Amino acid sequence: MRMMMMVIWLALGGILAGADPLPLPAAPGPVEIHGRLLGQPFWARLTAPDQRYGGKHVLQLVYTPPAPERLGGTHLTDCPYVLLDDQLRVVAWNGRDLLSNAVPDGKSGYKISLELSEGSGDEAHPKPEQRRIPGATGWDLNLAPVLLALGWRANSSAQVRTVDLFGPRFAEPLQVIWTPTSLTIAGENLTPTPDGDGHLQRLTDAQGAEVLVVEGRK
Repeated sequence: MRMMMMVIWLALGGILAGADPLPLPAAPGPVEIHGRLLGQPFWARLTAPDQRYGGKHVLQLVYTPPAPERLGGTHLTDCPYVLLDDQLRVVAWNGRDLLSNAVPDGKSGYKISLELSEGSGDEAHPKPEQRRIPGATGWDLNLAPVLLALGWRANSSAQVRTVDLFGPRFAEPLQVIWTPTSLTIAGENLTPTPDGDGHLQRLTDAQGAEVLVVEGRK
């Protein structure tokens, strides 16, 4: 993983570092959280800025990824390494043992590799597919609840570009937006509940269903 991240950074020369900063708190690090995401256990660890990766953070994540049916057929690993900037925007996504990855595409946007499936039963095999997503870096749509658990603060306001890196909404202009009284992910209204230190402890949808719960933070 270390070698792959280093190659990505050196080859691209930090070209995404010039993106306009967002009104978000600087990413913490190191910090480790665990809890439930969509009812399933998750664990995440965000490193401090690492000069080996151009001063970026590495997010180590163990979770249940979205089902391929939700992602237009794309398969994701349950333990990716994700390179993030200080605003928690995705710089690169290392899918480890799967073909699904994301790297910067020139001076803006992403070059996405997707692992789809072809055939069925014993005849099923991976089918690679490529696409490009133009524009500035952003949060990954399906990772947004975890990123909120790291970056959201009570009584703050922020707005960040959001990208469905591996799913069917990749061409839509999505955002995560929050104020002291509201929070939306790609237009969906959610309710955040802070812990005693103002970090996100619980996120519920408009029907009161649990989206994310942080059960431990250190």
